[in-house]
Amino acid sequence: MAGGLEVTFSVLAKTQNEAAVRVLLGALDVSDRSVQIGVLRALLARRSATGQRELLRRWHTLGKRWKSIVADSGGRLSNAIRDAVLSPDEQLQANGCDAVLTLREYDLIPALITAAEEKSNPRAERSAETLLLLADALCEELVAPRDYQNRRDPHAVRAHVAGALERSVERFDHHKRREIVEAFLMLAGHENPALNHILQHPHDKAYVTLVHLLSHSSRPGVMRLILDSLDAPRAPSAIYSILARRKDVNFVRHMLKRFADAVPKTAENNLKHIDSFSWLRDDMNSLSALNGEEQRGAIHLAMASGMSRIRVFEVVDFILTHGAAAGRQEAARVLAEFRGAEASATVIRALKDDDPMVRAIAVSQLRERGIRGALKMLFELVDSPDELVREAARESLAEFTFERFLAIFGSLDDEMLAETGQLVKRIDPNALDGLRNELKSPLRVRRIRAIQMAVAMTAVAECESFIIALLFDDDHVIRVAAADALVQSPSVASRNALRDAILDRSQLVRDAAERTLQVFAEHEVLPRSAAGPLPLDLRGSLPASETGEAVS
Repeated sequence: MAGGLEVTFSVLAKTQNEAAVRVLLGALDVSDRSVQIGVLRALLARRSATGQRELLRRWHTLGKRWKSIVADSGGRLSNAIRDAVLSPDEQLQANGCDAVLTLREYDLIPALITAAEEKSNPRAERSAETLLLLADALCEELVAPRDYQNRRDPHAVRAHVAGALERSVERFDHHKRREIVEAFLMLAGHENPALNHILQHPHDKAYVTLVHLLSHSSRPGVMRLILDSLDAPRAPSAIYSILARRKDVNFVRHMLKRFADAVPKTAENNLKHIDSFSWLRDDMNSLSALNGEEQRGAIHLAMASGMSRIRVFEVVDFILTHGAAAGRQEAARVLAEFRGAEASATVIRALKDDDPMVRAIAVSQLRERGIRGALKMLFELVDSPDELVREAARESLAEFTFERFLAIFGSLDDEMLAETGQLVKRIDPNALDGLRNELKSPLRVRRIRAIQMAVAMTAVAECESFIIALLFDDDHVIRVAAADALVQSPSVASRNALRDAILDRSQLVRDAAERTLQVFAEHEVLPRSAAGPLPLDLRGSLPASETGEAVS
């Protein structure tokens, strides 16, 4: 039976006999759903004006499945919908407007404009509202990924309908339809000559309505137009005023998300013309209600704008104190662009933030600010339990390498010598290997310097075997230095070697060995990490002529 119905509907859809339309229309009211669907498909296939009008007349009674089948027919009802939109019949006109939206018949925007412009048309209001909703739908398609199953290019459609909207806006003094102007703003594009002409001519009949809509409309298309205007080499001055005044939450969030990652250079040039924003003018509590992405946008917007640097810093400081994690991280980053005591104090405060990334960013700024005690803080942070903080501290102390320490060793005073040496030991993973190589150097002056460096780095224990070997060096000055240095390493091996050194042929060496053993005796256990003072200033013990090299 199903096969017979299919054949029947196929014949009715293709026959040239117009009586087939009457047969199909009569079958629309049968109770069998499969028959109804077959009738609908056959009527759509025939492209009969009579059949299309009847479908539009019944539109408000059709279910979702029927309307879905019509939508899949590819604009078969366009002509009937146009007539319905312009019809004086209340129900038919309502059906036409609903069909326009359901089927997204963008090509019928000119018909909606015509209906909306008629002052004597009691249904003009519905046409205007439908026009706005259809413009919204087209805007959604313009920003969404292209659906290539739909052959219609939304950008080509916009180019087609924008001209009709533009011409209607030029007739604004006649129809006074706010909806038409709003639809125009959504679909015109910021480069539209008519739009820019109106914005630059306050006496234009549509100027007040257009600027009012730009200042208050919450439609995404209008908000995008305002922000897209910043991409022009020079935005109209009215856009600057609108951006400065708008403080509605939807727009502010939309704007801040736009700049969450960065502010393009062209937009930055335009934003320099804005020295305040209403939503930031009175207080900054509104920043607390934003999410992390929006707070990042607020920071970028403030930094790019013409706001005073004091106010921009207040924005950054507020977000660093009260913001979400992503906002605080960005606030910490841009702090690098501010100088002065307040900025430095903010960086110090950021070191106590709950977020390791914020702390790490703050750590990276300590030294460049010349903050008192920065080296000491970094030295402590090298052992932080947070990997991000440890890494930031090491990067900030990147110049504390063994090679550099070796080069500047002779120019450091005792305090800096100890501080720098300990930093090098903790920061440079190759420091101990470098020190051991120096202790084995064939050059006398380098061996002496290496012993001093081991003491400064509190690395005597780690290099104990090398320094013990120097207790038997040919040079008695080196043997004295080695004996004194071993005070940092009270091991069994050190004690035995020092006892052997008591028999050294040099009285100075014997005295040094006895001094160190005496310290061991007085302190039953001396921690290997304890830094002992240099009892002999070896850097000054040799004339430059004996060293064979200069230390700088």
